[in-house]
Order: sequence, then structure tokens, then C-alpha cells
Amino acid sequence: MKFCFITHEKLKPENSSLYDVKIDQTVLENVEDFKYLGSVKTIDGSCSKDIKMRIGMAKKKMIELNNVWKDHNIPIELKLKLLKCLIWPVMMYRCEAWSQKKDDDKRIEAAEMWFYRRILRVKWTDKRTN
Repeated sequence: MKFCFITHEKLKPENSSLYDVKIDQTVLENVEDFKYLGSVKTIDGSCSKDIKMRIGMAKKKMIELNNVWKDHNIPIELKLKLLKCLIWPVMMYRCEAWSQKKDDDKRIEAAEMWFYRRILRVKWTDKRTN
């Protein structure tokens, strides 16, 4: 069995034995992070791994729907509604529990722009402003 002790303080190696958890004289292994109820919990309480995982899942769904995004018969307004209904929930699931940093905000904004540029068929090499 494993456990993760979440704290905002850095644990020093000499103090790490203070947080040993025993069950029937068996010491549980302390891990740096683990997955619990679909989200990644880390020892410092950061949600960066969870945010990266969610962005990756949303990009995967976006790629799976490539035939929809490339279809010229579907209006852009409908594509944007599909983005809002199909992709955003995948990426933003459990976002109310995230503790975000500035880097995480930038990462989410970059993913959003990636989605829009993909729908509008703007290549990443094109010199266009967002």
C-alpha cells in the first residue's frame, strides 16, 4: 500500500520519518504523486501534472474529431459550438479544484489557441496574431 502526505512545506530527509504511516506494523510507502478519483495529487499540492494530463486528453479528442474540423460543409459557428460542448469539458473537468500557477494559466491559454487555430486551419508556422 502507498500514501502521499500533502504539505506546503518541503520535507527534509531527516524529518521524513516523522510522517511514517504504519498499519499492523507495516510501514506504507510514501510516494511523490498518485492518481485519485481521476485527478493527480502531488506531495506539494500542485496541480500542474493534472492540468497537463487534461490538456493532453483534450488534444487527443480534438485529433479524433479531425474529420469534423476539416469538413468544409460544416459552418465555423457549429464547429465552435462543438468545441465548447465536446472538447472543453474534457479539458476543464474538475478545474474548480485546481490550484493554478501562472505557468498553468499560460499552458491553458496556449491549448485554447491551439484549438481555435486547428478549427480555423491556421498553421503554426503562419505569422498571424491570435
